[in-house]
Amino acid sequence: MKPNLLIKSLLGAIILTLLTMVFTEIMGSSHNMNYYLWSIPANFLVSLVLGYYIIHSTHDGFKLCASLLIIYFIIGFFNIMIEAIIFNVTDRVETINSLIGGLFLTLLYSPLYVYVLGRWKSQSVPVSFQPRSIFSWIWKITITDLLYFVVYMVAGLTLLVVYPELIDFYEDKVPAFDLIFQTQLLRGLIFAGIALLVLRTTGLSRIKVALLIGGIFSILGGIAPLIPPNELMPANIRLAHGFEVGISNFIYGMLAAYLLVQKLIPSNTTSSKLNKEKSHTAVLQ
Repeated sequence: MKPNLLIKSLLGAIILTLLTMVFTEIMGSSHNMNYYLWSIPANFLVSLVLGYYIIHSTHDGFKLCASLLIIYFIIGFFNIMIEAIIFNVTDRVETINSLIGGLFLTLLYSPLYVYVLGRWKSQSVPVSFQPRSIFSWIWKITITDLLYFVVYMVAGLTLLVVYPELIDFYEDKVPAFDLIFQTQLLRGLIFAGIALLVLRTTGLSRIKVALLIGGIFSILGGIAPLIPPNELMPANIRLAHGFEVGISNFIYGMLAAYLLVQKLIPSNTTSSKLNKEKSHTAVLQ
């Protein structure tokens, strides 16, 4: 990762932290300064992985803002709060407030960060993909969805074995197995949809886009939200979950990318534009 992206990611982290301070104050749920200080490294990781997506996106301007908003809100807020509410970590009011705050936060952060990275008016680079049959889409998405449940269960059971203290925290919070199964299938579909969005809006190689999707799922959907201290989850539980979700989401994101990726259709026009885009992003990286 080159210095310019690191510097701009730090700027993105500061913007995101300031926006968080404003929204938590407006919604009457402000935190102490320790929370906001820990939010800076968390938001730096968020800005770093999203910044990499931005500079390699085939979209720009409003389309890029919309893609960024969807990715960040769905993975960084919506999918997390689904999990939190079924495990009784949050109640309905806390969940709704978090989702409202997250939506407004991402609505402001997305265009600001796209502007910071110079992609508001840059030339978009359209790409075409080889067609795939409906049957092929159905089985690939189905496998990707079921795979999330498998990875989720393996990661959770492994954590219980490695860190049995987790049982004390979740003793009266664990829902019925059928609710867990249905919820994780829903979350798996959501993850698959975001993976497809990233795959369809970048011109990266298979390994790079797989690493990007793994990073998005791992950081936005696991590591970053667990870094700042909060009253809902003790530090030891957050640390344990950070390792569990960070690793499992990264592995799942890589596998989902390889399952859902489509081959690019080479064209002279696309190749020429991609070369221009590479020279542009080289300055930003």
